[in-house]
Amino acid sequence: MAYDIIANEIGRPTLFKDEGKLFPDHVPTNLVHRDTQLKALGRVFRVIMESPGAVAQKATLVGDVGVGKTAVAKRFGSTMEALAKERGINLRYVHVNCYKDRTLFLVVKKVAQQILPSIPDRGFSAQELFQTLWRILEAENIYLLLALDEIDFLISVAGEKDAPLYYLSRVADEYLNRPQRLNLMLITRNLEFVSGLDRSVQSTLLHNVVRFDKYGVEQLYDIIRLRAYDAMKDGAVGEEVLSMIADISSPRGDARYALELLWRAGKYADEEGAMKVMPEHVRKAQLDVSQFPMHIVLDLPLHERLFLLSVAKVLKRSRAAYVTMGDVESTYRVLCESQGIEPRRHTQFWEYLQNLRNLGILYTKISGAGYRGKTTLIGLLNLSTEAVEKGLSKGD
Repeated sequence: MAYDIIANEIGRPTLFKDEGKLFPDHVPTNLVHRDTQLKALGRVFRVIMESPGAVAQKATLVGDVGVGKTAVAKRFGSTMEALAKERGINLRYVHVNCYKDRTLFLVVKKVAQQILPSIPDRGFSAQELFQTLWRILEAENIYLLLALDEIDFLISVAGEKDAPLYYLSRVADEYLNRPQRLNLMLITRNLEFVSGLDRSVQSTLLHNVVRFDKYGVEQLYDIIRLRAYDAMKDGAVGEEVLSMIADISSPRGDARYALELLWRAGKYADEEGAMKVMPEHVRKAQLDVSQFPMHIVLDLPLHERLFLLSVAKVLKRSRAAYVTMGDVESTYRVLCESQGIEPRRHTQFWEYLQNLRNLGILYTKISGAGYRGKTTLIGLLNLSTEAVEKGLSKGD
């Protein structure tokens, strides 16, 4: 019965206590490693607190996917609302995703619904609706901090060019000698969108640029460690797994990717009824996220295939995140002997390792505590040990 199947699944033990804390739309109170950006925004928009309505401020947040732009904007906006309330200032923060709302009318409609849900939006042009909204802002003495996320999509609508952004950025000109009530935060992955805009718009948008660099491995570790504490039960995720996820995610510098790996790994652990998340759960999760083309593995030269298969076997046997070159070499020679193949010399292994690393199949790190001296540790990237063994063990 479907009822019993679903009820039993829902009732199974889980390693999660609040998995929503790992989702992209969750904005944690503590945004680690983004103090610099929060301070920069504070400097730009402090005028709202000191002299509300004196000027209309604008800032452009720039950075790649998963570097915290949206989270910082939302945390900054909600904090500004709270600080303004303490000072008797009626400031409202509204966040609009321009990927979903791609025209001026849809943006203004979204803002209007947040300020006063009863505002009618049918039968109005975008400009008419905005003028109605502005009258409400003046009547209620409301100041608006508007974040336009994925701003590139607002200006790329066919036939509108830079009109929506031009209109919103030049509102101050239309309401001279009156309190300025619209402040803008534009969020984008790069500044290429600015090049095609009117020069007057360019100058206003490039005046305050807040840049977000990709996260480093230590920063990613801090982020997922804190999120894991909020999202998962005590003891569900160990330091080795957290370090592994940070290492895998560091070339991208993408916190969203790291958090999705942790979430999916937790789901695989739940599926198996495991007591904690293990490295192989992470590798399976990575295979889901990366969609690595298996034909690349199958097309490898014979000894590179055997080398990769040896890595997978040692990882599976040890249930670890990393293996040493010595362990891989020993397993490789056993595989060669079992198949009647003459093994290659030790000096060839570094070439195999380099080739597989360049293909995005393996990654390496230098050993730390727990190892005698310095040694190279090898991990599996974009594939699970199960996938490698299934693909390469034929005839083994």
